[in-house]
Amino acid sequence: WPSKFSGIEVIVNQEMPHHRDPGASPSFYDLLVSLGKGHQAILDLPDLGAELEYSPGTMVYICGKVLEHGVPRWGDGERIVIA
Repeated sequence: WPSKFSGIEVIVNQEMPHHRDPGASPSFYDLLVSLGKGHQAILDLPDLGAELEYSPGTMVYICGKVLEHGVPRWGDGERIVIA
């Protein structure tokens, strides 16, 4: 199917250690969509000193090549991310 995005990734029930996206462009934003049910995940952005609520239905645009980001263990619930 046609897409304006250069790639898509589906992540299910995985903790994500802090990282930067090596294949991304520093001038483009990456869309992260948090799905699932019953989880209280946090999107950690240590470069900004920020922790964002990352509950189901949350959409976040970040420069993944520039900003270090990660999602620590979230407790109960099912977590699905489309990135």
